[in-house]
Amino acid sequence: MVTARQAAERYGLKMNHSGLACCPFHDDENPSMKLDDRYFCFGCGVTGDAVDLTARLLGLPPKDAALRLAADFGIEVSENARKQKRDWSKMSHTKKTKDRQKEVWAKYAIRLLTVYLWQLRDNEKKYAPKCTDNEDWHPLFCEALDKRIFIEYVLDELLAAGESDHDKLRRVFGKEVERVEKRLERYAA
Repeated sequence: MVTARQAAERYGLKMNHSGLACCPFHDDENPSMKLDDRYFCFGCGVTGDAVDLTARLLGLPPKDAALRLAADFGIEVSENARKQKRDWSKMSHTKKTKDRQKEVWAKYAIRLLTVYLWQLRDNEKKYAPKCTDNEDWHPLFCEALDKRIFIEYVLDELLAAGESDHDKLRRVFGKEVERVEKRLERYAA
């Protein structure tokens, strides 16, 4: 399996030590695209796997992008493997709708958690105690310390997940995403 990170490196995207690159799909001066097994841009919200990334970067249809990846990474594509490909046109409308709902939830959760993470990081800097002597810590600073690492973990899980994992992740992290949504509404108020 070729990862989005491997495809990005192969086709010329430069990454920093954190696996972030400037997004080629919008005007990006600071690295905002996370590359790992999959990719996600925190700026414009594009996401996908290695085939999606290759298709977008090289302007190819998905099938041609997959074949290009196979050729560039020495992966043999047998006739038998092609025959085993799922016929999406025969898939029931209900399954397509459910899959779309899972994808929409995952994208929404990623955007929501990203906004919350930036808010936590901002609060951690803004409300950090000036000294440690007899000073009460601001509640927003405490919240940032308490939640930041967990939110980063949830985001990593969502960004690395394939479409088949979205339903499982919704069951695991759905309540947390709802809490974050309510928390951001209180910030806005």
